[in-house]
Amino acid sequence: MTKISTASFTSLVEPVFDRVKNDPEQLAVIFIGSDEEEQKISVGKLHSAASFYARTLKESGIKQGDIVIIATGHCPDLLFAFWGTLYIGAVPSIFSYKGPMSTKASYIERLKKMAQNSNARIVITTPGLISTLKESLTGTDCRALSAGVPADLTNENSFFPREKGKEQMFTSGEQIAYIQYTSGTTGKQKGVKLSHRAILGFVQAFARALKIQNSDVIVNWLPLYHDFGLFAGFISPLIFELPGVLLSPFKWLRNPKTLLSAVHKYRGTISFLPNSAHNHMVRYVSFNGDSDLDLSSLRVLINGAEPILFESQETFLTHFAPYGLKETALSSGYGMAENTLGVTFNPVGKRAPVDWISIKEMQSSRRAIPAPPRREGSKANVSSGVPLDGMAVAVVDEKGRRLPERHIGEIIFRSGSLFSGYHEQRDTNPQAAGNGWYHSGDLGYLVSGELYVCGRKKDMIIVGGNNICPEDLEAAAGNVPGIEAGAVAAFGVLDEEMGTEKIVMICGLERPVDETGKLEIERSLRRRIFREFDVTLGEVHLRGKRSIIKTQNGKITRTGNREKYKQEFISQAK
Repeated sequence: MTKISTASFTSLVEPVFDRVKNDPEQLAVIFIGSDEEEQKISVGKLHSAASFYARTLKESGIKQGDIVIIATGHCPDLLFAFWGTLYIGAVPSIFSYKGPMSTKASYIERLKKMAQNSNARIVITTPGLISTLKESLTGTDCRALSAGVPADLTNENSFFPREKGKEQMFTSGEQIAYIQYTSGTTGKQKGVKLSHRAILGFVQAFARALKIQNSDVIVNWLPLYHDFGLFAGFISPLIFELPGVLLSPFKWLRNPKTLLSAVHKYRGTISFLPNSAHNHMVRYVSFNGDSDLDLSSLRVLINGAEPILFESQETFLTHFAPYGLKETALSSGYGMAENTLGVTFNPVGKRAPVDWISIKEMQSSRRAIPAPPRREGSKANVSSGVPLDGMAVAVVDEKGRRLPERHIGEIIFRSGSLFSGYHEQRDTNPQAAGNGWYHSGDLGYLVSGELYVCGRKKDMIIVGGNNICPEDLEAAAGNVPGIEAGAVAAFGVLDEEMGTEKIVMICGLERPVDETGKLEIERSLRRRIFREFDVTLGEVHLRGKRSIIKTQNGKITRTGNREKYKQEFISQAK
């Protein structure tokens, strides 16, 4: 176990400063871009480049507490700008990467909306986007700054907070360190405010749960605008003096075998794969006599960004076991951005337990009654583990009363890593459940201290590990010619083949149209959703304006429309 502890730190930058002072040549990150180039970045180089950004931001008038959006995509400047922003006490927020198929215009428009809704003071972006972004931000209170550091950058004039007894950059661990927005945001989604104290507390609990050792190497392909990729894949190894390998998510998507090659080359011990990634790798990674590929170094492979599918894990293990993947490496967890990242985690060294329960009993009595494994009418639930250090989990009914084991209800938790509220929403209360407990909006049950997640009460859609807000999709659809505004329902449905949710949209039409007209409306809708959110719709169903289910007071009910969809389409398919 590493001797490093976050207990003595007030801010995220302090452990980085300590590393620079002790050994500036120590390896911080192995950065692998979308091409084949690999860069080894030392702690000293990271600090020098971050110092350059810190000085540049200060010269641009950025002060403590100002919001800085980083929209550089996967490149070293993202790392430098992130820490440079923290160095001066400003608050970074990483914007989603520009996808290879998204247009410059749509990306800039989303970025502008994000800047306006977050009240950001500055946006750091790539040289290729800077002129267009500057023009787009004309007339706003936000400026654009081009990413890039001088080639001859040295350690001279590096930035450090003032010494004790003088002006302090960080006055309290409660100071906001980061704002986490969900992927594909239009600015309408909630920005989760995370303090230095909350992040440091989570990182410490995470390290203890994984039994972090000095020999560990963390290999991460998840994008850094995702909380999983940022806190588990970048900040944690940097704070605990571990080598971190950062892969381009687009490189991984095109060739998922690159992750395995990185694990083999750098003897990676910890990595992350949600269900969709399990399935993607099984589908697209084939072997042609790769007998030298060795995955035996992997001791922890965490699945936690989506509901955990037993079948996906089984298929993945069968596919990669011949190359040294150990069954005990298959780990799981549960969490959300409001708790920095994780709430529960499966103890390392053993595979997450699987609980087979009766589907009929689960639906009729809301209880998880044990059932014979792999039988018709039985469902496999993979444990999401036990609470991390400093956290507690309970399951309650609709009146907030604690439920006994195997009774399904809402998951609530108490934690020292809880967020400080939602950005620009001053009336939010993180302790919404009272007595320090937070209502997750997720459904689950407990067995012998293990948490099993069954689904969500809330409407958030999870696609490929990314959170998509249905209200934003519905609002965009309402602006498509032919679709009636206010008569759209968007929800997620599990696609077992893909291992993730697919987006289903039920849309009411303004007036009757023939099949050719419907096809054109659907094409327009799909183009608009992809352009604005960088996600692909799974299914689109166009109906008469009165076919959309609403509540008595005229509001769209996603639950009602989802159930109707299941009856009409899923049941018929079976």
